[in-house]
Amino acid sequence: MYFKILIVICVCVSYSANGIPLESSVQNLKRYFDPRVIGGENTPEGYAPHMVAILVGDEVIQLILCGGSLVKLNLVMTAAHCLTDYQIMKEFFHGALGSNNWKTGGKRVEFQNYHIHPEWDPVLIKNDVGFISLTEKVELSKHLQLAAMNFDFVGEEASSVTGWGWVANWALTPFHLQVLEVTTLSPEDCSKRVQEASSVWWPNAPPVDPKIEICTLHSTGRGLCFGDSGSALMSKESGTQIGIASWAFTCALGVPDMYARISGFKDYIESVMKQY
Repeated sequence: MYFKILIVICVCVSYSANGIPLESSVQNLKRYFDPRVIGGENTPEGYAPHMVAILVGDEVIQLILCGGSLVKLNLVMTAAHCLTDYQIMKEFFHGALGSNNWKTGGKRVEFQNYHIHPEWDPVLIKNDVGFISLTEKVELSKHLQLAAMNFDFVGEEASSVTGWGWVANWALTPFHLQVLEVTTLSPEDCSKRVQEASSVWWPNAPPVDPKIEICTLHSTGRGLCFGDSGSALMSKESGTQIGIASWAFTCALGVPDMYARISGFKDYIESVMKQY
C-alpha cells in the first residue's frame, strides 16, 4: 500500500513541477533544498486564514502538493496544474485548513469534485486556474476565513504570498506556513524582466500575457519554489486576492514569479463559485 502511495506522490510532484519548471543545471540543485517559500518567514498563528494545504498521501506518508485559498465554505481555488491528475488519484488527495501548521493543527478535509479552466494550456502554462470542492461545508472562525476576490486590474502594488514550500532532502516540507512580502510589477516591467531571464535561465519560457497574468519580484534568494503553486497572492492595501501562484524560474533566482491574474478570470471564477 505504501509503495503505491510513494509512486503516486512522485507522479504528483512531477506534475506540480510543471507549474514551476526546473532549469537543467546540476549546479543549481542546491536551490531546491530550502524548505519554505524561499526567503520567507514563519507566519504568526491566524495569519492568512484563507490558506488551504492540498496534500497527497495518507496519515503516515503525505506531501504538500499545492496551496489554495478557501473561497466558499466548501470550495478551494488553486492552480489548474495542481489538479490535472486528481481524477485518477483522488483517493490520495485531501486537505488541511484552519491552522498555519498543516501537520498538527486545524482540520483535515476531503475532496469530492474539481474544476479546471476549459482553456488550460499546460505547454504555455496559461489559464492556470482551478477549483476543488470539499465533501462538506466548513465553519468559519478567527483561524479560518474566506478569501475575498479582487477583480480590479492591478499594476505595481505591495503584496504578499504565503505557502508551505518545497523541499528539503527531496521529501520534507515546512509544517508551518511561510510568508514573503513582494511587489507586483507593471505589465511592461514584468514582460521585459521575463524576456531577459529567459535568455539566461529558460530559453523556452512561456511569454507573458498581462491580461491574465501578474508577476512579483523581491530579490535573489526570495521567491516561490515547489509546493507553492496554487497559493494566493494578496494585496497588502485591500487584503484581497489578486493572483494564484502559477510558475517561476526555480527557485528564487532574482527574476519574476508568475501568477494567474484574478481580474483576468472574473467570469470563470464567478461561474464556478455560483455552483457552490
